[in-house]
Amino acid sequence: MIQRLIIDSNMLQSEHLRYFLNTSSTNFAVLPDFAWFEIYKQRSIEAVASALSVIGDFPEQVIVLKSGREIAEIDSRTPMMPSLMQYEDAAGSIREMVDILNGPGRNAPEILDQLDRMWDGAVNFLPGMLEGAQDIMASLPEMSEQMFKPQHLRIIRQNSRYTPEMFSSIFGAADQIWETLSDGGERRSTPSGFAENKTHTYLYRYALALVIYLLWWIRNGNQAQKRLDRARNDLIDLSFAVYGTYYEGLMTSDKKAGWMYENLRLALNAIEMETTTNR
Repeated sequence: MIQRLIIDSNMLQSEHLRYFLNTSSTNFAVLPDFAWFEIYKQRSIEAVASALSVIGDFPEQVIVLKSGREIAEIDSRTPMMPSLMQYEDAAGSIREMVDILNGPGRNAPEILDQLDRMWDGAVNFLPGMLEGAQDIMASLPEMSEQMFKPQHLRIIRQNSRYTPEMFSSIFGAADQIWETLSDGGERRSTPSGFAENKTHTYLYRYALALVIYLLWWIRNGNQAQKRLDRARNDLIDLSFAVYGTYYEGLMTSDKKAGWMYENLRLALNAIEMETTTNR
């Protein structure tokens, strides 16, 4: 049975990942764009070589995803959406990079120039992420107040059973965020049947994950504003959770990321069951 797991950057060099890949040739490590960002932001040849120390031994079992922006543009009605999310010939690129980094010419000017471009891309990506993290963190208190009554907040903090009204608020907020993220374009340009497929879109799953992140924030005591770099890391964890729902799961050592993935998966399953029942 094929097992494709999104690999959180904190697991890239782990023996757990090595064991997973070594156990079966039908086990695959799926690496999103954020994994590469985490690798290259360190601006070190040694760091890149270390990050590839496990997956470099299993290049045929590595799947590399396109950027979130590209994935967001995929039509959700397209069959086999995950295959369109992936780059072709990732194995060849990884083998080439490993050979370069482990070879005598890794400090050659042309290699350093290529790595510099990758490092610069990761660094230039950071300001936009920090700005987005700041906006999201600032909006959490207002979202919490608008979506939930005091008794609902107690239910969330006590991890008790959610009421139908709470589920309605959660999925309603996800719809609103999805429409904002997509700027309404998807809803205007696609047939009426698109509503049944919205849960397959990256932007809808990301919107729902943002609401689940709000639940985590409430559940853990409406935490004060975090440092922006930590808030950015939370958004990266959220993205890993979203990608995990397209495959067989998420490999992470981060409890928050695991919690977000499990709850996002359950929420999507609930929507799917309701859609099937109402057909």
